[in-house]
Amino acid sequence: MKKSFVLLFSIFLTLAFGTGAFAAENGDVEKALKLIEKTNQAIDTKIDKAVAKADKLQGDYFSDIQSVKGADVIVSLREEQSRMEAGLLAETDSDKAAAIKERLAAIDAEVISAENSLKQQSEFFAERTAQFHAELDQLIYDLDKQTAGMTAKTIEAAAELGVTAVCEWKHVKIAHKWVWIDPIQPVGS
Repeated sequence: MKKSFVLLFSIFLTLAFGTGAFAAENGDVEKALKLIEKTNQAIDTKIDKAVAKADKLQGDYFSDIQSVKGADVIVSLREEQSRMEAGLLAETDSDKAAAIKERLAAIDAEVISAENSLKQQSEFFAERTAQFHAELDQLIYDLDKQTAGMTAKTIEAAAELGVTAVCEWKHVKIAHKWVWIDPIQPVGS
């Protein structure tokens, strides 16, 4: 009888105090997951703003260089590049994807060649191209630095709440460049 009483009392204590600890732990996990979700949404917003700003930078650049004879080649190559990249994302056949990648590499080479040629012919083109690339590179650098900081802080905060999280790299096109940005993925608690 005494053993039965001790057993019942043990079960009572486990249910009375143990579930509160489990609830607190689940609450921490839920809090961490919400924090990760909120940070990822903020990162996505920053990415969207950077993409929009880069599109405007590139549009302004294309408008500015239209007056330079031969610059229309660069604009049309970048437009073809965008179409081909969209096709590559949708392509499932590996042979066709390889052909698209080969054409994209050729486009990059053509753009570099055309830019180098036009830089020698037009001081305005050279200065405007350098300005565009510097502004675009700074935009990408700022985005990467901001999102990496947000990710690091959130991963640390999630760890304090008992959730393991890691960077989940996301490939993002900003103007004509592809970059990796680092949202967060929870991997365990």
